[in-house]
Amino acid sequence: EREALKAPSMMKNIDSEEVVKKRWTRKEITELQKYLKSQTKQANKRSGQFLKQLEKKEKKENKRQTVLNQIATLSDNMSEELKSSHRFVDKQQLFDKRYMIGTKLGETAPRNNVLIVVEASERQALYIDETKDEVQKLLNNIINETGETFNIATFSSSGVTTWCPTYQNKDDPKKGLAESLKWMNKAVNARVLTPQPFPPDYLGMLGKFTAEGVPLPHHIFLCVSGKPEDSGAADEALEFIRELRATRRPPVKNGPVVPINIVAFNHELAREPEQLEFFKELAGEHGSIMFDTSQDDLRALDMMLKSVATKTKQLAKLNKKLDKLEDLSEQCDADRQLLQMQLALQKLLDSDYEVVNWALTVEQPVEKPPET
Repeated sequence: EREALKAPSMMKNIDSEEVVKKRWTRKEITELQKYLKSQTKQANKRSGQFLKQLEKKEKKENKRQTVLNQIATLSDNMSEELKSSHRFVDKQQLFDKRYMIGTKLGETAPRNNVLIVVEASERQALYIDETKDEVQKLLNNIINETGETFNIATFSSSGVTTWCPTYQNKDDPKKGLAESLKWMNKAVNARVLTPQPFPPDYLGMLGKFTAEGVPLPHHIFLCVSGKPEDSGAADEALEFIRELRATRRPPVKNGPVVPINIVAFNHELAREPEQLEFFKELAGEHGSIMFDTSQDDLRALDMMLKSVATKTKQLAKLNKKLDKLEDLSEQCDADRQLLQMQLALQKLLDSDYEVVNWALTVEQPVEKPPET
């Protein structure tokens, strides 16, 4: 800044005839030199003080600007993470009303002979809460509103366990809807499911509910973890359901034969094509298949929100830190203007001092007046 604010100097033209010079006595110039030397010294000292004061304030202001930049960056990151979490929720339909209030097992059910079947295995034990939630919503929101007769069962590698021997009326005073919910809570819990090995017996389950003389279920709602790892067992189940649908008369005129709505709770299997192929064929044309990824989705969302919560705490600390820092931006601007003015005055004094020094170094003797 000092170099950029040089005052105009006449020294380069001092020897030119165009410069008007006035004669002064040496004593006058010497006194002026002493005065200018003192003033120049004071000006240099004052400029140093101004610069030191400005640098001190700029250091504090830079610290404050750093905190402001950190706050802005953190706020932008939080905003982007929240937007990302919203996009994730929308994509995964985590809080879709159809599944928050309704059930993934379906939006409708036949009036009679509705069969709800839950896998009983060590793998399904990992999704007990999710399974119960879907079955309860099916019973309370659909069967209770539009249905009449239904039954609940679990199936494992060792066999099938049913709530009632046959389809039960939901309004039965002793064995109605409320009693079925109590039975489900006892039958679908960790103590019962964990000891059961995977996979359950799909073929045995299908055979029990479609045997000769047994009323065909109008619709099956099936909660499982995944397809049998044994391809032979999976193929047997598919072959059985194909033959069943091809040879049996539909229980309802012009209706499908044993359509199955399936919810598979092992979200990791959703990426495996053979899982989807198996369940699609098992469900049939009038059934449905959905992989419930909500457990994994909620875990991922929780991590996103924890990251936002961490940044919220960091932001609070930075704002608290900012409150303790004085805003010196206006003072810095004012001090810069004062420093520029001070440097200009200093350069002016330096120029005058330079002229006086030149005058002393090139002193010319006084000519005698002509004799008369």
